[in-house]
Amino acid sequence: MITSVDEWVMFLQDVHYAGGFPLVVVGVILMLFGWRMWKVCVVLAFGALGAVLTARLTSPGPDQLFYVVCGAAILGAVSYVPVKYAIIVLGGMIMTGVTFYYLGGSRIDTTILYAALGLSMLVGTAYSALNRQRVVIFVTSLFGAVLLVSGVATWLRAFPELFGTVQTMAAGSAIVIPFIILVPSVMSAFYQGSEVRRLQIDL
Repeated sequence: MITSVDEWVMFLQDVHYAGGFPLVVVGVILMLFGWRMWKVCVVLAFGALGAVLTARLTSPGPDQLFYVVCGAAILGAVSYVPVKYAIIVLGGMIMTGVTFYYLGGSRIDTTILYAALGLSMLVGTAYSALNRQRVVIFVTSLFGAVLLVSGVATWLRAFPELFGTVQTMAAGSAIVIPFIILVPSVMSAFYQGSEVRRLQIDL
């Protein structure tokens, strides 16, 4: 069961090269046209969150997959009706996740860590409420970039030397992977933003 970034990376290492093709295709579609399907992205994001939380709270066993599917379906369905508010909460959760990624592995006091996470959630939610259109573009761009990079990573395994170099760089720095994902995310965000402004669409 995939419940963390490390487990996702391990999963990609076992995926056949052909499995990277749909990841790349879906990633490119989201990066170019994500603003047209942002509601689906929000529901899928909450569904994934429900799956991860359920996997964390249940014990491994034959019934875990059933509980995970139910958790994903319930949280995804709950986010669908108030989707315009769900995107605001999702923005806060993303900022909280980024904060935890950089502070969770450090040796800071637990109280300070929780305070930083709470502040990140508050700031991220407030920003999302004031800039919902930008958050929609960012979320779809980010999801698309993650899928694109994941698909390309499966293809790189066909070139062991290149894949080994990238893997070594990523293992030795906490900046490499976020940077690799950030570059296509920013490019996608600029493109989607220009399209939304050109068509004068209010997301």
